[in-house]
Amino acid sequence: MKILALPNAFKGSLSARAAGQIFVRELSPRHRVRALPISDGGDGLLDFFKTLDPQAKTIFLSAKNAFLKNKRTSFLLLSDKKTAVIETAKICGLGRAEKSELDPLGASSYGVGQAILAAAKRGAKTIYVGLGGVACNDGGAGMAQACGAQLLNKKNQPIKLGAQSLLQLHRVDLSPLKKLFKGIKIIGIADVTNPLLGPLGSARVFGPQKGATQAQVKILEKALTIWANALKKETGIKISHVKSTGAAGAIAAGLYGCFGATLCLGAEELFKKAKLEYQIKWADFIITTEGKLDNQTFYGKAPGTVLQWAKKYRKPVLFICGQTDENILRRKNVLPDKIAVLIDFAKDENDAKKHTAKYLRRVLKGI
Repeated sequence: MKILALPNAFKGSLSARAAGQIFVRELSPRHRVRALPISDGGDGLLDFFKTLDPQAKTIFLSAKNAFLKNKRTSFLLLSDKKTAVIETAKICGLGRAEKSELDPLGASSYGVGQAILAAAKRGAKTIYVGLGGVACNDGGAGMAQACGAQLLNKKNQPIKLGAQSLLQLHRVDLSPLKKLFKGIKIIGIADVTNPLLGPLGSARVFGPQKGATQAQVKILEKALTIWANALKKETGIKISHVKSTGAAGAIAAGLYGCFGATLCLGAEELFKKAKLEYQIKWADFIITTEGKLDNQTFYGKAPGTVLQWAKKYRKPVLFICGQTDENILRRKNVLPDKIAVLIDFAKDENDAKKHTAKYLRRVLKGI
């Protein structure tokens, strides 16, 4: 049987690349197997590009995580030496954060800006920024500050980092940033279509995932509104309701408003780049993975896009996930042909997350 394995990362436990290696080792003795790590802009974006361009160079640097601690991280410089790929989840990721660390009002995207600046200094003329899976919700303000933008209060003094500090924002000066990034094209690869503000916006939908209480969600919405208004005053660009500006703690909004970045929905764009349609036509059977199968899976996420493309070519799909939302199981019209839930094999959720590789191998023994 020809099996196409398209693993997405199990956030915080197993990377897409590691999962792909397990598929090949476990299934190759019995089947013809092709494995390609997939991403929608969140976790696993670097693995995706590294698979497409094995000669890409990993560039290491020290950058601040969401909680402003210096950490060793990396980005890719592709073999053309003019294209860089940055994964926000790798720099200020939610999957790597402990619950006790979460600080939605104080967390910052500053480290993402450090990586973008480092890529520009390495000569990159095109920079892909993967947007998803972050622990901050500052609208990309910290990222902009790291790249030279001046965020000033009424006394013309720089404000501090973090979403809450945006409540004091009076004026934005982007001229130092624009000078540094003249001639550089930035493409934001978003994992969702949510706008910056409103009922479906960054604060209200994703704030609670980053530890925000309902009271803090209201503060975040107010802070991001001030940020949007300040950017409109500086640039004339209205970012409040642009598609996908709510992605990655609204870092997407900062890219769009400050850098003039192009935003695209990740899964569709990346699948075309990987010529995945050809691979799906080749396969008899497709396997994809995700940490949790829930409603978000079907709104721009990579595994949901796999299901759509597989359905188009009438290919059966096994969906392996850490856990499921029971409500989604009632929506028979959108579900894959088979579902394997790793928590069903484990003692509890923590055990499933800690030993994801072991339980994944157990599922594959039956194929």
